[in-house]
Amino acid sequence: MKQSIQIFFVLTLFLLAPLSGCFGEEDETKPVAELEVDETQSMTAARGQFYTLSVESTVDWTISRSPGAFFQDEFGVLRDDVNYTLPASQTEITMLILDSERDTVELNITAGDQAWNATLMLEDSQDLMLVDGRRAYDTIDMLTSSYNNRWCGSASVHEGGAAYEAAAEAMAENMRGMGFDFVEVTRYDDDPDQLNVVGYNWGRVNPDEYIVIGGHFDIAYVFTPPGGGTNEGANDDTSGSTVSLEMAQALAQMEFDHTVVAGLWACEEEGLLGSLAYVAHLPENVSVKAYMNFDMVSLNYPIVPRTEPIIGPGGEIFSATRYDWSIDIAGASDENMNRMHDWVGQTIEDDLAYTPTEGNPIMWNIAESCASDHCAFFSEGYPTFNFFSPGGEISFWQEWHSPSDTLEFMTAKAGGEEEMASGFNSLVWSSLDLFIRVDNAEDFHGTWKE
Repeated sequence: MKQSIQIFFVLTLFLLAPLSGCFGEEDETKPVAELEVDETQSMTAARGQFYTLSVESTVDWTISRSPGAFFQDEFGVLRDDVNYTLPASQTEITMLILDSERDTVELNITAGDQAWNATLMLEDSQDLMLVDGRRAYDTIDMLTSSYNNRWCGSASVHEGGAAYEAAAEAMAENMRGMGFDFVEVTRYDDDPDQLNVVGYNWGRVNPDEYIVIGGHFDIAYVFTPPGGGTNEGANDDTSGSTVSLEMAQALAQMEFDHTVVAGLWACEEEGLLGSLAYVAHLPENVSVKAYMNFDMVSLNYPIVPRTEPIIGPGGEIFSATRYDWSIDIAGASDENMNRMHDWVGQTIEDDLAYTPTEGNPIMWNIAESCASDHCAFFSEGYPTFNFFSPGGEISFWQEWHSPSDTLEFMTAKAGGEEEMASGFNSLVWSSLDLFIRVDNAEDFHGTWKE
């Protein structure tokens, strides 16, 4: 009997031997979570600049942030995720610190059962930022000094558009220097006067879906009602061209999932002709994910009206009680326009933490208007954000298509160069924030797809 048991035991071991790996110890043990963040690295970051944090972890790790920053992925694309998970092999995370009114950004890292928390202290940047109102002011100064009389070539009462064409070619060369993949001055066979200046930075994932920014580059020509035309058009719309160029110099150098398009539109003053021509000539396989329009945007938060009246170049007296900044949304389904409305709120109130007053309110609404180039886009079912901040109704009616629309007068209304630059700064940072949100948005499109 004893011998039989021994034989049975040997046979059992023989039969189970191939399965021993299933019941024995694993060949590879699960790594123990260890997390280390170099405590010697600075926990102070400059607003408007990139900041990199070094992290070592033996397992995949997740970083979380409070509002005021965007994480950058391994391809250089900015992500709007609040929680971002990285592999153990990645030892750095880079983020863009927004030029907000916040004093801190809270960071939290978890790796298995390990955790790390810190407060990133924010300080003003001593250098020019990724987008910067100070550089924007230099641009509007350059445009109103060197490229005046930008009257559309299809108008019949002036010099035929030579000054506009020279300025368009100069800005195209400027945009090529920014690093765009392709820049053109459009010359459509069926509409040769529409000399739009357009730069493209091809998207890495969806190159046939465009996110477009722009403002019209032409100004009101002689005899244009109601004011009789202008030489500078500082507010209408050299200011919008300025913001477009300031955005462009950053967007041209960055990576995005979708194609960046920066446009300076021709002949808006004659009926949105340049932007209408651009939309009409889009390639068949291309759609516009969103368009951001800048028209008469010189006086933005945090600028407030001056306490003393200002005398304009024509002897007019200017005295205002508030400078309005509005962002109107159109071109999408109710669901997607509500998303756009929420994005603006998150940008203004959370990310940038602006605190407007009765003197410089910021308003965002779902509304359609064909007063500027955004109409060319939302009329074709493309989502649009229209930025408008002329300085209140008094300022609007004094300057609109008028010789009084000068940079000197606009700067005086702002209270000086530094104040006007601060308004441009708010506009470019809010626009960049929204641009990033659109680039990250899934299942977002205009009514053209419905």
